[in-house]
Amino acid sequence: MHLSKRIKQAACAALASAVLLSGCSTPAVAATVDGKEYSTGVYLAYLYMIYQETFTNYNLYMYQYYGMDPWSQTLSYGEGDDAKDMSVEDYIVQVTKDTIIRQKALENKLAEYGLEPDPEEAAEIEKQIAQVKNDDIIKLGFNKESYGEMLRAYSLNERALFYGLYDKGGERAMSEESIREYFEENYLSYKIIEISLTDSNGADLGDEKVEEIREQLEGYLEMYNETGDFDKVIEQYEKDQEEESSSTTTTGGGTTGTGSSETTTTGADSTTTTEAPDSTTTDDTTTTTAPEDEGSDEEEEETDPNLHNIDANTYGDENFTDAVKSVPVGEAKIVEYKKGEATNTMSLILRLDPEEVNEDNEDGETYFEQNRENIIYGAKYEDFDKEITEYAATLDVKFDEGVVRTCNPRQLEEDASRE
Repeated sequence: MHLSKRIKQAACAALASAVLLSGCSTPAVAATVDGKEYSTGVYLAYLYMIYQETFTNYNLYMYQYYGMDPWSQTLSYGEGDDAKDMSVEDYIVQVTKDTIIRQKALENKLAEYGLEPDPEEAAEIEKQIAQVKNDDIIKLGFNKESYGEMLRAYSLNERALFYGLYDKGGERAMSEESIREYFEENYLSYKIIEISLTDSNGADLGDEKVEEIREQLEGYLEMYNETGDFDKVIEQYEKDQEEESSSTTTTGGGTTGTGSSETTTTGADSTTTTEAPDSTTTDDTTTTTAPEDEGSDEEEEETDPNLHNIDANTYGDENFTDAVKSVPVGEAKIVEYKKGEATNTMSLILRLDPEEVNEDNEDGETYFEQNRENIIYGAKYEDFDKEITEYAATLDVKFDEGVVRTCNPRQLEEDASRE
């Protein structure tokens, strides 16, 4: 049994400090980072949060659902040549340590630049903390006070420092011209019919089958040129697919579609993800609370289900974004590319102007204005993250390995399941 649905998404994490019931009552201090002590309860708060984030991000709950052992899986930690496989338990513990260290690095930089979280955002976090009941979390070994300490840091520090530096009035503030330039170079709006050029076994299709698919897409392109209505083209494609699936023949195998989650992933799914200010992003080396809206799945709230919006810089599939960019704005074109650097794919793409096809919001803000923070994130977060990661590595850090061994994520899971 898990905590009641993350308390507005953010409060899903582990909470804790004084009363410890899971065998973690001593010592009182679990870690010291740059002179700041973190109680065992606060350590547990971070540990439980990372446990839930890991199980969610890697779909490990599905293993439990199907009666398999998620703890027997391995996860990749690190990047490039430094990446290594770790057990789920070891991965959660390591990312918990990384997260605590990063929070102290962020706190130091906030103090250095004289920055504080936005009062309204801080007030919202306090509301979330107020909703937590000690009775719900005490069995996990931590209390509301520890939970609050964790959640304030995890939800507010990253965003406060990043936008405090790079948004209006910040020491490194982007100029309005640079923000607009980034938007025009990287934001893509499009509609798509996408067909994999592989069979059900992942093998490339033969030339004859590829030519059939090209002729099929050319027919849809001709239909669009005649009608000017790409939505009708997609509707016809889907109708054709339904008719074809009811027969014994298939069109090319592999994945086909119209840019849905089955065939075309959105920007958030492939990189850092930007959600609400209290949400998280997990990379292979550390878990951070990403500034609000960076890399979010911008398609979720679109009123047009066929319209896709991505930031090419944060999307994570350069072959695909290059394919979209190869289509002139306002035109439709058939393109080929290796999706995910691996799967040969052919698509009919209609590229659109984001400012024209995305409606103003209720406040009258244009799509560009609505995405100001996303734009800043896409332009600057990689450099920011590198700077903070390198700075965090210079801090004096000590974890009590007795606490780390005893207060493990598997024990937290057992404690969470107790009535």
